[in-house]
Amino acid sequence: MLLIFYQLKVLKIDTTQKTPDVDFNHTSGVLQISGISVPENSLEFYDIIIKWLEEYIQNPVETTKIIFKLTYVNTSSLQFLYDILILLDGIHNKTSNIQVDWYYLSEDLDMKEMGEDYQEALSVDFSFFEVEVV
Repeated sequence: MLLIFYQLKVLKIDTTQKTPDVDFNHTSGVLQISGISVPENSLEFYDIIIKWLEEYIQNPVETTKIIFKLTYVNTSSLQFLYDILILLDGIHNKTSNIQVDWYYLSEDLDMKEMGEDYQEALSVDFSFFEVEVV
């Protein structure tokens, strides 16, 4: 069962076996997605995240940090992660300084390369963190 807590200042979606934990806080400007992302319906899952971000970018805080701590992402989720980054890239250095923290398991170079691909396509600042446990 997917548990979602949503209001303008906070978006909290609890992790399931197929969906990541989402913890977005407008006040602090810290947005975190962690875990596995293989939802049965990616559009349905990511739609609420995109809608929250569309509201957030209307009045973001000075510095926004988005943290990705993903262990596995299916193909359909990849596009939505890119959509999230595109939204934030659109306000980078205009109304908010965007920082992306990309965590990946030391043995998972595919996840690191995914972050590097996003970095090449966008103007936001990325930091990469190799970890033993995400």
